[in-house]
Amino acid sequence: MGACLSPSDDESDGFLEASYSPLFFHPHVKGSQIFMDESCCTVSRMDTFHDGIVFSNRPVEPYEKVTLKILQEDQKWKGGLRVGFTWKNPCLRFGPLPPFVCPNLVIQGKTCACVIPDEYIGQDNIISFWVDGQGCVFCSINLEAERSFLFKGVSVESPLWAVVDVYGRTKAVQLLDPPTLDLQAGAEESTAEDCMVCCESRASTMMFPCCHTGFCSSCSLKIFRTSARCPLCREKVKKILQISTLAESEGLPSWLGRSESGSSLR
Repeated sequence: MGACLSPSDDESDGFLEASYSPLFFHPHVKGSQIFMDESCCTVSRMDTFHDGIVFSNRPVEPYEKVTLKILQEDQKWKGGLRVGFTWKNPCLRFGPLPPFVCPNLVIQGKTCACVIPDEYIGQDNIISFWVDGQGCVFCSINLEAERSFLFKGVSVESPLWAVVDVYGRTKAVQLLDPPTLDLQAGAEESTAEDCMVCCESRASTMMFPCCHTGFCSSCSLKIFRTSARCPLCREKVKKILQISTLAESEGLPSWLGRSESGSSLR
């Protein structure tokens, strides 16, 4: 996935381990109509239009994007994909899940969710959603920078699990890894352009979670240490990702992290 650049050893491995451990669907806590593949990344609803609730396998961090690809639609139903966050550990839920995340699971408490905008719901569309540090939830489509506000009221003081309701005409979804997707797309661009800040060094890093590229490692660290906001979208930067081998060849200090092929991230 590339190396993670961190301003100090104080923001240590515990945060990175949580953020970079694989995100997939919880294999055991799911709606009665959900079929899940062996990877726990693809789920489909077998029948009817409800009982399609699934959760993430682990808590997600504020600003960490949960990204889904809509694989299949069933046009005989109305409505579609519903997403949100819960601060009740899915493993602590007993008995069958309710048929709907909205309103059933929301009414039970410790969960906020809503339907994705209708214009976003279409086969092969990629939907990302995330919560910010104030408990507001946003979404975007097809990895675009433009975002839409969904709802607020999420308790960010507690661990948060993503919740997805494969509802209505949304028949099947796949959980994707957005950093991996954007690293693959962004690495080619960043090795062919100069840093948009200093216009001298080669662009070699990506702001996370917004995934904007076009910055050299030196300028990225200066941004992180000062405003900690992406210059393009002003979203808060949680990490800086190294997306090309060029950055490694320029003699980065060892505390910035090394390539994924061997050592731990700092």
